[in-house]
Amino acid sequence: MRHMLSLPRRNPHLQATVDLSEQVATHGICVTSSDPDAWFPPEPSPRSQGASAKVIALRAQYEQIARELCGPCPVRAQCLELVLREEHHLSRSRISGIRGGKAPWQRYLMIYRRRRRASRNAARQARQSTARRSAMSSKAVV
Repeated sequence: MRHMLSLPRRNPHLQATVDLSEQVATHGICVTSSDPDAWFPPEPSPRSQGASAKVIALRAQYEQIARELCGPCPVRAQCLELVLREEHHLSRSRISGIRGGKAPWQRYLMIYRRRRRASRNAARQARQSTARRSAMSSKAVV
């Protein structure tokens, strides 16, 4: 029998992230911008107590800037998916700038929801696995 050299397969999730990164770096509007600082405007105070009318207005303005900067970008959706993967393990204070047409607090909320969904899915799978094992052991006893 002939043995072939077998190379380790790449993790499909990792490969997809690399592909997303290449797409964004190649086709992103921000890459060719003459003003890269435009994607990092001053953020409205994230630590302010309550949602005053002024903070709400400043956040709406920031979100509008994000939509305007990223609106015509051909890889906006890919950029958003990439940044959600990259920032997945970061705290809110480490997330900044405009990426994927979203403000930092919008991305953090999306990440929070992904984490919560993943946690619920893991808990559901654990319950199903426990129920299956329990059913199998009760059949074995009978």
